[in-house]
Amino acid sequence: MDTLTIRKHSIFLKWWWFFSLLIITTIGLFIFDIHNILWANDKTKLSFLILSIFYVMTVHCGYESWLLSRWVNGEIDEVKNINGRHESGWFASDVLLTMGLIGTVAGFILMLAGAFIGINIADVSSVQQALANMAVGMSTALYTTLTGLISSTLLKFQYFRLQQDLERYLDDKRTTD
Repeated sequence: MDTLTIRKHSIFLKWWWFFSLLIITTIGLFIFDIHNILWANDKTKLSFLILSIFYVMTVHCGYESWLLSRWVNGEIDEVKNINGRHESGWFASDVLLTMGLIGTVAGFILMLAGAFIGINIADVSSVQQALANMAVGMSTALYTTLTGLISSTLLKFQYFRLQQDLERYLDDKRTTD
């Protein structure tokens, strides 16, 4: 591929570079069995919903990058609602963050709901059982928070770069017109 072609499609290729790193990272996480650890420790399974939305919106961002790249290169004449097309990505990134926080609250509820009912402080095994029950809720809270924060940040990064490329192109177009 020559440098002209690379420069011509740089908007899409920047996204493709990010997506390739994301796929490599995902494969690495599967190799280290992180998905099973997440499945076992997140009792709400919100982390998997968060990740599903993240991957769908990442592909959506790729489609938007491809469209913008084609428009910038004159391969298509117009992109409908060009200024508002990326709002769904920004909204989804906020939803991911919110879902992570909902998982945090759900985890704390799991942690504290009934943790101290019937506990006998004099009995060591009773206290150990209460702490074990609390650990389940705490792991749910922490895993969903971490998943929501990371996926939201990565999605915002993608849409921020896409928005910057759009604004740069529109500014260049205004100065040349």
